[in-house]
Amino acid sequence: MSFYQSIAPYYDYIFPPSAMQVAFINSKMGGVRSKQILEAGCGTGNLALKLAEQKVLVEGIDLDPEMVSAAREKAGASENVRFTQMDILKLSEKWPPNTFDAVVSFGNTLVHLIDKQQIRQFFLNAKDVLKPDGMLMVQIIHYDRILDQEIGGLPTIDNDEIRFERFYDFNESEDVVDFRTFLTVKKSGKEIRNSVKLLPLRKGQTERLLQECGFKNIRFYGSFKEDDLTSDSVPLIFTAQK
Repeated sequence: MSFYQSIAPYYDYIFPPSAMQVAFINSKMGGVRSKQILEAGCGTGNLALKLAEQKVLVEGIDLDPEMVSAAREKAGASENVRFTQMDILKLSEKWPPNTFDAVVSFGNTLVHLIDKQQIRQFFLNAKDVLKPDGMLMVQIIHYDRILDQEIGGLPTIDNDEIRFERFYDFNESEDVVDFRTFLTVKKSGKEIRNSVKLLPLRKGQTERLLQECGFKNIRFYGSFKEDDLTSDSVPLIFTAQK
């Protein structure tokens, strides 16, 4: 069972809907009503469904079938959102050029790709399906902080339902981060351990790839409140325009 399949039933307790993400997208797009947005790595659909409430047409995609199934169940008969199980590297195979006003990928999805060539492919495909001046918005972990400060993990998520512990081990020989998680379901006492390899993408590498793919107006942020990115920022958020 994959990492996300194993945590899918508890995903909303780990990553609940975020009003700040919705506000960030609205801010960057000057409002989203009547626009079309693609979310790459939609998880159980929380962000897509929040956007759909604002009369946005949203396509949500995720590789994990359990996540997509949960998203579809929550969506019900909504006409403004559709969820599809597919690889985020195949955007331009499914949609024609100039389809979306924005392509959004939050939740550290991007670094599940295996190398910088795949990152480049995602950027190029996202650019292809974006309308002229459309915007790419991505959030990952700030790996400059993780690597430079030798950070061993992320803050534990602890609430009434779950405890989710997250650890990072840098594998220098493979240039990857071994991301280890330990999920405890408090009601049942069930424990789920996982490990997945992530690509520790640095800010400078990200900016160069975006420039090489022809994006413009590239901006980096340290939070969804649009704070400046600093060496101590936990997330790395960036926007880039076609």
